[in-house]
Amino acid sequence: MQKKISSGLIAILLLALILPVSLHAAVVGRFTQVRGEVDLLKGGKIPGLPVKLRDGVEPGDVIRTKARARAELTMMDDSILVLAPESRLAVADYSYNRATNERRAVIRLFKGLVHTVVNRIIQTEEPDFIMETHTAVIGVRGTDWYTLLAPAFSSVYLARGTLGVSSNLPTIPAQLLLQSMHFTQVPMGKQPFLAKPMSMEMIGILERLMDTGIVAGGLLGPGGLPPVGGEYQLPPGLPTSPDQRLRQEFYTPPVLQPQPQIPAPTPGPSHGPSSPSSPSTS
Repeated sequence: MQKKISSGLIAILLLALILPVSLHAAVVGRFTQVRGEVDLLKGGKIPGLPVKLRDGVEPGDVIRTKARARAELTMMDDSILVLAPESRLAVADYSYNRATNERRAVIRLFKGLVHTVVNRIIQTEEPDFIMETHTAVIGVRGTDWYTLLAPAFSSVYLARGTLGVSSNLPTIPAQLLLQSMHFTQVPMGKQPFLAKPMSMEMIGILERLMDTGIVAGGLLGPGGLPPVGGEYQLPPGLPTSPDQRLRQEFYTPPVLQPQPQIPAPTPGPSHGPSSPSSPSTS
């Protein structure tokens, strides 16, 4: 009996030694800047844990920045994600093999504004770094860009590199190839607008919003970012539930109801132009 107990204790001790290694093996990035109130939903589940500098992030985790807060993540492939105040982002999938130079990254932005820098260019047939929003899919090939969310569209501002931008609906396959110093918007349920040139002044505005956040920074009026198409509306806080880390039910594209068709007039007997009747005379 004593021998069995000793064997069991040894097994428990060995498991205790192995577990920390396996728990840290999934870390794919670390916080290299934390300002203000930032929390982490492990596996996308509440409660949120306060973030400290050098804390690790694993696939499935959700990062939330509160008002006047900002967070910078440095990933295992040296890519950088910077979250503006009042933003929410999920690391849905992330892996990188330095030996074979293979990467798979899927980032989902649910709210706010994020600045992404992908420094390592990997030659692959399909993009190996994907960012998804409630309206768009962004395929990356080594680049530097800002993604900003509003309730009905996503805006993509490219400072350097190349991006493939498309709707998140498979029924809208059109893709826009966005080049350096251009920007576009992807409305809900539609293909991207044609790209427009971006100025250094716009980058300055985006950097200001990275510090203040979208709501506090003010997108409307003088000094705001211009729209690509339609009216640029100031996005309120988007209602996302913490436990919906990989789901986006709040952003289901609306179903457009068919408009009733007005029947064309049918030609009747030709009587020539009608004239007003004249009063009768007696």
